Amino acid sequence: MRKSSLGLAAAIRGALTPTIILGWLASSVVVAISGPFGTYETHGIVWRLAYWSVVIGVSIPIGILCRAFWEQVLSASSQWVRDLVVIASLALIFGPLVVGFNIWLIGPAALQSITWPTASLVTFCIGIGLVTVRRWIHDTQRDEPVRKRDRLLDRIGAPDGRRLAHVASDNHHIRICTDDGTEYRILMRLRDAIAEIDVEEGLCTHRSHWVALFNIDKVDQIAGKEMVVMSCGTPVPIGPKYRPDLINAGVFVA
Repeated sequence: MRKSSLGLAAAIRGALTPTIILGWLASSVVVAISGPFGTYETHGIVWRLAYWSVVIGVSIPIGILCRAFWEQVLSASSQWVRDLVVIASLALIFGPLVVGFNIWLIGPAALQSITWPTASLVTFCIGIGLVTVRRWIHDTQRDEPVRKRDRLLDRIGAPDGRRLAHVASDNHHIRICTDDGTEYRILMRLRDAIAEIDVEEGLCTHRSHWVALFNIDKVDQIAGKEMVVMSCGTPVPIGPKYRPDLINAGVFVA
């Protein structure tokens, strides 16, 4: 029961996206303007827009329930098999539902425009077309994977799970401290090192220091100078040029 609930929740999250909502609105407008199945000749644009918005809108939760159910039952099958079964289920449910809605709304004369086998067949064909396009986009899309580790950590060979805490200039070298207290020293310019920090959030407090935001404990006056105090208690100088960046980051109030 727990697994089924999670499947339904995942299906709802996957369906109720801005893309789906915009698609529902756009398709409702397009179909209302085109007026298929005789609705163009018999009803005005406002009626058609309201009708198709309801019809297309109702198909979305039905599709969600069908997908959530069959994703659980056919979890060992290929995605294409699951898609075909979901589309067939939606067509078999949605076809009679639309015809029944038409009879309730218009009367028996609605059967002259469309019968439930025709409605189911149209639903099935539209579903096949949409899934084909979606799968094609998914298979051809080559999004660059999101990095979950700073390149600078790879450069120094830090173990998995470590985070950058502090980077500082040291003559022609830089010192790199990770969150476990380990320190590395390599020949590199600070600005080049900062360019390889593309995951951890932090900022320069001085022309010679970069500090991760999680590693900033407080800002304190030490020997008459403002200093960033790191979690380990080590103070780091604040350069006048970088003070506004600290204020904007909410490290302290001006």
